[in-house]
Amino acid sequence: MMDWTQAAADLVAVRADNAQSITIRRGAATLDAQSVRIARIGGQGRVMQSGQTRESRGRVVVLFGTTGDVQPGDRFNDGNDVLYEVALVRPNQRAGVIAEAEVVE
Repeated sequence: MMDWTQAAADLVAVRADNAQSITIRRGAATLDAQSVRIARIGGQGRVMQSGQTRESRGRVVVLFGTTGDVQPGDRFNDGNDVLYEVALVRPNQRAGVIAEAEVVE
C-alpha cells in the first residue's frame, strides 16, 4: 500500500533541493508565485533546422506542492528567463502536482 504521507515528504525534499519561484500566466491572468523544482527530461531535447532558421526544443518536468495551481496551456519563465508552456499535468493532490512543459522560444 502506498504511504502518501511519506511520498509527499519525499517530494518536498526533492523540490527544496533546487527550488525556484515561478509566476504562471494563464491567458490574461497572472497567478501568485509558486515554489517548484524544474528538471530536464533526459533525451527529450531536439534541434530543428529549416533553411537559415534553427530552433531548439526541450521538455522539462515541473514539481509543485500538493496545492500547485497549473493547467495545460499555462506559461512561465524559469530563473534563466526561458519561456515554457505547460503541455501535461498530473494532479496528484496527495503527494505533489507534476507537470511537463516545453520550451516555447
